[in-house]
Order: sequence, then C-alpha cells, then structure tokens
Amino acid sequence: MSQLTSLFSPFRIGSMEVENRIMLPGMSAGTMLDGDAQPTDEMIAYFVERAKARPGLMAIGASTVVPQEPPRKTSIALDHDKRIPAIKRLVDAVRAYGPKFGIQLYDGGVQGADLVQLSPSGVPANAAAVGDARYKPVIKILTAEDIAQVVGYFAAAARRCKAAGFDFVEIHAGHGYLISAFLSPFFNRRTDDYGGSFENRVRFMIEILRAVKAAVGPEMGVGVKINGDDFMREHGWSLADACRFAPMLQQAGADYISVTAGVMGAPRLTIPPLYEKQGCFTDLAEAVKKTVTIPVATIGRIKNPVMANELVADGKADIICMGRAMIADSEIVSKARRGDFEDIRFCLADCRGCADQEMRSIKRGIAGQVSCVVNPRMQRESVCIDIEGSARANPKKVLVIGGGLAGLEAARRTAFSGHHVTLCESRGWLGGQIRYAAMIPGRREIADMLPWYERQIKKYGVDVRLNTTVDAALLESLKPDVVFVATGSVPQVPQNMIESIGNAENIDILLIDDLLEEKIETRGNILVIGGDQIGMQAADYLSEGGAKVYVAEAHNHFAQKLAANDRWYLVARTIEKGVQRFKNVHDIEIAENGTVTLVTRTGREKLPEIGTIVFASERRSARMLVEVAKSKGYDTHVIGDAFDVTSEDAGTIFANIAQAYDTARRI
Repeated sequence: MSQLTSLFSPFRIGSMEVENRIMLPGMSAGTMLDGDAQPTDEMIAYFVERAKARPGLMAIGASTVVPQEPPRKTSIALDHDKRIPAIKRLVDAVRAYGPKFGIQLYDGGVQGADLVQLSPSGVPANAAAVGDARYKPVIKILTAEDIAQVVGYFAAAARRCKAAGFDFVEIHAGHGYLISAFLSPFFNRRTDDYGGSFENRVRFMIEILRAVKAAVGPEMGVGVKINGDDFMREHGWSLADACRFAPMLQQAGADYISVTAGVMGAPRLTIPPLYEKQGCFTDLAEAVKKTVTIPVATIGRIKNPVMANELVADGKADIICMGRAMIADSEIVSKARRGDFEDIRFCLADCRGCADQEMRSIKRGIAGQVSCVVNPRMQRESVCIDIEGSARANPKKVLVIGGGLAGLEAARRTAFSGHHVTLCESRGWLGGQIRYAAMIPGRREIADMLPWYERQIKKYGVDVRLNTTVDAALLESLKPDVVFVATGSVPQVPQNMIESIGNAENIDILLIDDLLEEKIETRGNILVIGGDQIGMQAADYLSEGGAKVYVAEAHNHFAQKLAANDRWYLVARTIEKGVQRFKNVHDIEIAENGTVTLVTRTGREKLPEIGTIVFASERRSARMLVEVAKSKGYDTHVIGDAFDVTSEDAGTIFANIAQAYDTARRI
C-alpha cells in the first residue's frame, strides 16, 4: 500500500459509502455513442478499464435531459424511458468492479451543440459553440412555463438514472451551460422571478435540485457541479457568488458540490492546457469548502496522486477529480494505491488528442476520433487489446533508428510484445524535438513523458545505443528482421527565400532547431518565418527577454497544429509581450542594405532593424535510410516526422505517438 493514506481513505456522500477520494469526473461521451445517442460497446470498454483500477467514484459526462431532434452526437440522451436498458448495460458492467457510478444531468444552453439552444434571455455564447458546422442553431428564450417543463425534464431524467442502477447523479450547473447561464448576470438579464437579484438567478437551480431529490429519494446521491468563477472580464459569476450559493445548495439537499470554472470565450479555459499550473482551480474549491459541511470536489490539472493526497490532507477538498489523468493512464489509481508512481504515464494537458480532437470531429459532422496524446488506446480499448509478451515464443529482431517520441513508442510497444529491440540514437540523449519543445516558456511539462519512456524501454529490455549513427554497415552487422525509421525531420529555408537571404550580410540567419539546441543568442529585432505551432512557440521563446519579435505566416491562421486550448494561451502570451503577427505573407524581400519587407495580400510592411531571422516554418522528413533498409530485404516501417511532417495533423506529438503505436502493435 502506498503512503497516500488521505487520498485512499473512505468517506460518505449522503447515504453512499465511498472507498477512496478519487473521482473520474464526467467526460463528454459523444464519440462513443450510437446513432440514437446511446452507449456503445466502446464506451463500456472505456469505463470498465478504468473501473478495474477502483477509483472511489466515476461519472459519465454531461448527458442531455431535454428532448431534442437529431442529429445529436455529443452526449447520452436521458429524455425517454426507452433509454434505460442500454444505459443499464453500461452501469452493470462498471459497478461489477466496485466504484460508485454516476452521471451528469445537463442542458448545454447556448454553449451546447443542439439545434435548439435554450437560454434565460437570448444572450449568445462569447465564442462559437462546438457543433456540427452544417447546422445553424436557434436560440429559444425560456418562458416561466418552459422553465417548469425543463425542471420536470431534469427530474424525469434522474428517475431514469435511478432505474438504470446509477449510484448518484450530478447536476451540471457550470461552464456556461443552461443552469450556469441562469446563475450568471451576464447571460441572465431577465426581469421576472428568475432574473435580476441573486436569489432570483439561483431559483432555477434550486428548483431543479429539489425536483431531482424528490424523484430519486434519499438513497441515491445527488451532487451539483458549479463554477467557482466564470473568469469573465465583467458581470460574470464570481467566487463570492459561489461561496454564497454553496450553503443554499446544501440546505436544498445537495449531497456534495463539485467546483469547476470557466465559460466559453473567457480568458481562462474550462479545460486548462499546460500553461495553467497543476491544480489551477483548487483555490476555488478550498474557498467553497469553508462554507459547507458536505463534501467538496476539486478539478483542474490534477495529474499527480501525490499532489491529490496533499489536497485532501491539507483540507482543501474532499474529492479529487482526475479526468484527463485517468484518460492518459487508465491504471493510475491502482498504481498510486500500490505506490508504483514511476510507472504512471502522466497527462501532458496538451489537449490535442482529447478536447481539441473532439471539437474538430464534431465540427466536421463526424464522431469517434477522440483519443489521447500519450495513450493512443483511449476509446479503442475494446479493439486494441495489448498483451505483454504475446510475441515471446517467436520474437523478432527489431531495430529502431531514432530516439524521438515515435522511435521511443515503437521500441516500447515492440519490446512489450516480447521482441528483441535495439534503439540507436545519433545524439547523446533521447527525446528528439520534445527536448526543444520543453524549452519554450510555460511548456517545460511537455517533457514529462520522457522519464516514463526511458523507464519503460529499460523495463522491457531495449538495447539503447546513444551517439550511434546507423549506416549500411551497422545494418548489415545487426541483421534485424524489422526496421523502424524514426529519424524525424529537419527545418529548411523555403525555396523562394534562398536568393533573398544572400542580401542578409548583416542579419543572422538561424534554423529553429539550431537556435534551441545550441542556445544561440540573437541580436536586434527578430523575424520568425513561420507562424504555425513551432513558429509561434519560437516567438514566445524569443520575446521573453524583451526583444521585439515579428512573425510572418504564409497562411491565414496561426498555430493551427496546436490544440485550440493551447493556442488560446500562446497567442495571448505573445500579444501581451508585443509580438507582431502578419498572416498571408506570400513573399519576404531582403534588400541589399538589409531592409526586410513583408509582402501580403493587403500591401507591404517594412520591418525596422532586423538583426536575426529564424526559419521555423517548412520542415523536411529525414528518411535517408529507408531505401538502404528495404534494399537489404528488411521489413521497413517509416514513422513519426520521417513519415509525414507536412499534412494537417502531421508533426504533432499526438500524430507521432499514435502512428508509431499502431504500426508497432502489428509486428
């Protein structure tokens, strides 16, 4: 047993005895539903795999209670009794492993994806709601009669959840969804009994809570999820409001309160990326906890069980929600319980595989593409069944060329199967470009995966050879059965710039990899050529010391390959530091006197006193060994940046690990 005695202590929620303080909070289930918004076998496999680790509590994410016309792809529907049998199949499968299992009741309001979006007073979302781009939603302002009907929908949905066998329900009143919009003076501008004063704005939520309690009785737990802060610039729901509201929820019958934060379009996001500190919302929960005696849950970038234990031990929260942490490593609870901390695969809060991938798929009108940057099995648990040592009876000799993320994943996965693996890396260290990425301000945590990979390949006996460049002679001496070419990519100067830089005698010309690896000092004002994920991160890095930085991007958007959550913070950081961005730059002229001019669709922009130009746009796959390996008859696979670095999803951590995993598991 680990020493996390506070985290693994039992407690009560209403009439429920709960084994420990860890909760898998509700995640959006849209990509694991069938055409009638019901659970699939894949959803069952996802929840069962995590239930086996025995967290104290688990919940299905925001599930709709108000009847809506199809298409609905983003949440389980709880709007009819016909839903009960399919949901019960999921509940029975999860409860067999012991966790208390619940589900969130919600309506998305103007921040949902329904075709008819309910609203207290018609104020639209601050940012475009995530929905199928082919459909334009209609906003419906609720009348008093409509409100009573919606209250009834919540109660009826709770009754169905009880019939399906859930242990508890959680009413979702955060994130700018319908109930949250009633709470907020920004969204709620009504003048009747449901708007205006604080007491009127909370009335809708109190009525829902009382109706739900009456529908399920005292034996079923009922929690409420509220924002500790909307993070709006003005007129939003605040921490003072949350602290005032919490005792009212307790008096109305809430068995616990979960404290979250943020609404769409606010400066700080509900799903925080790695730019936010770990435990970024715990101060909100701590403040709310002081106002009530019922349990309080906290959420927000809590990925380390040691930190989770400290939060409970210090009295800051009673329940620790570890959503993305359990997506990244489905066994994190059992590993923490036995003290096997070094074996935990930590969430990076990169968001590219989970939140961002879901938004991209919904906007395209499709589903099923949500995954995890570090765990490519996520939502494929029923089909990607990994068995340690499955190839041990007939192992192959595997050579992995390159120790970046793709190479590390290929080495790990093939060695896990029982193959004899040799990994050769030309540098004296492992990690490839992830080492550079971790040098960017606010992104050091992105390298958290490297110690895990190093331990995994050691655990499974990979022969790691650093400072080793593979050539034809080494290939011949090793005689592998399988070769993975994971030699990455290299930055290059765009063809149309080669002639121009000949005039840059007094300007330092740098490639981004050299800048970071050699920690080269720049001079003068800096022009970064390329405004995708690498270029924008380079601009953030270069502007830290107060240098004036310009970014020239050939296309219409910046940092497109980054997750939207990451991009939101990164762009804000560069704006705050005075970085100037230029998009649709189709030519860059460097005069003989060194003057730099950007040519865009709208005109010409001269940049003063450029002393350094950093190329951070185009990259070329490095795959010089592919033909050599193939010519010798080896089963050769190209992975990571060496396979593709130019297409829409290529060149990302998400793409490289996933492709390496999928290729390696077939060996």
